[in-house]
Amino acid sequence: MNVYLIAAIIGISVFVVVMVVAIVAWFIYGKYKTDPVSGMSFERTGTYDMQDVNRLGRAGNMAPLKGGPDRRGRFYAFGALVAVLFGTLTVKLWTMQVISSDKYSAEATDNMTRDVSTPAFRGRILDRNGVELITNRASIVLTCKKSILETRGLVHRLSLILGIPKGVLRRNIRNDAAGVQADRIIAHDVPMRTVAFIKEHPTLFEGVNIEKRTMRHYPLGNTAAHILGYTGPVTEDQLKSQITWDVVQFERGDVVGKDGAEYAFDRILRGVPGTRTYKVDSSGLPIELINEIEPTSGNDVCLTIDSKLQKETDRILMETIIAARSSDNDNARAGALICLDVKEGGVLAASSYPTFNPADLIGGISSDLWEQLTKKTSNYPLNNRVISGLYPAASTFKAFSSMAGLNFGVIQGDIHHECKGFWDKYGKEWGQRCWIYPGGHGWVGLEEAINHSCDIFFYNVGAEFHKRWYALPDDEKEDVFQDYIRTWGFGQRTGIDLPGEGRGRVPTAAWKHDAFPDTPEESQWQPGDMTNMCIGQGDILVTPLQIANGYATIARREAVKPHIFHKVIDKDGNDVVSHKLEPDETQPEFSDAALNRVIDGLMRVVNREKIFSPIPVDIAGKSGTAEVAGKDPYAWFVAYGPVYDPEYCVACLIEEGGQGSSTAIMGVLHTFAAIYNKKLGAIVARKSESDGER
Repeated sequence: MNVYLIAAIIGISVFVVVMVVAIVAWFIYGKYKTDPVSGMSFERTGTYDMQDVNRLGRAGNMAPLKGGPDRRGRFYAFGALVAVLFGTLTVKLWTMQVISSDKYSAEATDNMTRDVSTPAFRGRILDRNGVELITNRASIVLTCKKSILETRGLVHRLSLILGIPKGVLRRNIRNDAAGVQADRIIAHDVPMRTVAFIKEHPTLFEGVNIEKRTMRHYPLGNTAAHILGYTGPVTEDQLKSQITWDVVQFERGDVVGKDGAEYAFDRILRGVPGTRTYKVDSSGLPIELINEIEPTSGNDVCLTIDSKLQKETDRILMETIIAARSSDNDNARAGALICLDVKEGGVLAASSYPTFNPADLIGGISSDLWEQLTKKTSNYPLNNRVISGLYPAASTFKAFSSMAGLNFGVIQGDIHHECKGFWDKYGKEWGQRCWIYPGGHGWVGLEEAINHSCDIFFYNVGAEFHKRWYALPDDEKEDVFQDYIRTWGFGQRTGIDLPGEGRGRVPTAAWKHDAFPDTPEESQWQPGDMTNMCIGQGDILVTPLQIANGYATIARREAVKPHIFHKVIDKDGNDVVSHKLEPDETQPEFSDAALNRVIDGLMRVVNREKIFSPIPVDIAGKSGTAEVAGKDPYAWFVAYGPVYDPEYCVACLIEEGGQGSSTAIMGVLHTFAAIYNKKLGAIVARKSESDGER
């Protein structure tokens, strides 16, 4: 029978019973009661004072002495009210005792116990060959309950033996991030002599526990710091934004990935926490451990990174920047260097400078360290310039302008353009220079225009695209050049499995209109916007990853999404999940003949430079020198090889590093030397015949 029907029956029954009892009581009362007036004896005791009688008569109407209908109605109403109250109370007691007994029993039990999560061992991060990049190490920590703050002198004694200010200790002990019942971590990596002293004087440190825990360890120091990322305490925003259906939920006090691979693969690495159930007193403080469920360790993640090559690119990038400063580029302080596996799209090495040591961020970031890592004078070492740095592409972009020109018939056959060093198609007032100005390249076709990076040739390409765009009615205009460029991976994220990737920018008339709403003249799409974009200048912005990925697409003749994930390994050493090669959803259109012409031009660049002669394979590449307002030129170089069976693509960017063919080229050269085990000596900036090219 339905519990609600039972409750109703009980309530009605109680109501009827109470009403019957009330009626019977009233009947008995009416039958046996004595009339208070007729029962009195009125014997003459003297003469009445008529004035007293008259006053008594004027005192008001006297209520009837016998029970009448009005008095009986009030009695029944009162009885009904009492019946309702008793019925309701009975139903409530019944539901509490019968229906909700399990619920209230559970709540009573919960009030007597508290569950506290115990962290799981975080999985390791390995390189493609199984070399440990991040692992766990044992650490002796001191823990306590919050109540030790009430013990007189204890914090002072801890401060003396640990060498930690009392204010810091009190702040750590008051920290409720892990929960009210959770143990507070007083200090990490406590020396053994301190541990011995505490054990020898237990009465002085009552309530202080010595525990062995694990912490993240970086065997290779700051190698691949930006790729690996770091961990830290979970934030309130992460607690609120986590997915409700996730099997493992964040809890206060959890250590989670904050950046890089630690963040990208956090769900795989973090495992399943355990649980300790404590019996607690009336104030909620634990008094006894009742039960414990051991945590389950996270799985290991293998990355596509080659730790040996990564260590080399970290060194090469730093030394290339130093070499740039030594060659009159005093402001060179930062840069990026990336090597892609052309066949699979995996990142073999990715270096960003300046860098940081992830070990310094264990347990959270102090305000002083955070200020040091984020201030302008430090050049923002936490920024991963490989995936988030946005720069003009400079002449490295001419390969893609060439592909657009060939694809849309702007570059036909063996078309040549004359370079006199100055281009004034739109009048001398709006004239543009070639990097070789005041000289010139003469009449050049596509391959030689790529080889010598002739700006005039590509100004003509941009002018033709603008002419076609301008000739269309306003409601039919299409950004065919920009749309095609996006198919090579520009102006959008490549989709690499790392947080913080930049989108870059491919400017259009619509973008410019929205970007300059208060200056109508600047908001107009001009021919110079298109001609500048064709040489990688103007408003176009790219990341080093996008440039490397674009050239890798040229090399393999197919777009593949770049990635750092290689595989997952469980605790028994078995491969659980491996990366599957999948072509990108967006593929650029081109003919083999068109692509071969561009590759021919890129090979001429490297052959002319002759600097790659020690490398035992054919290399194709392109330099670039980006102009940035208010700063010294940014240096670019990108190359891939072997040309006919490509395996590696390397791109280097040096902020304010001068000419690409003088400085950035050294980063790419020495990376290929490291790949093929060639010793080239110290890194020194060079002079090039193409010095000054954009």
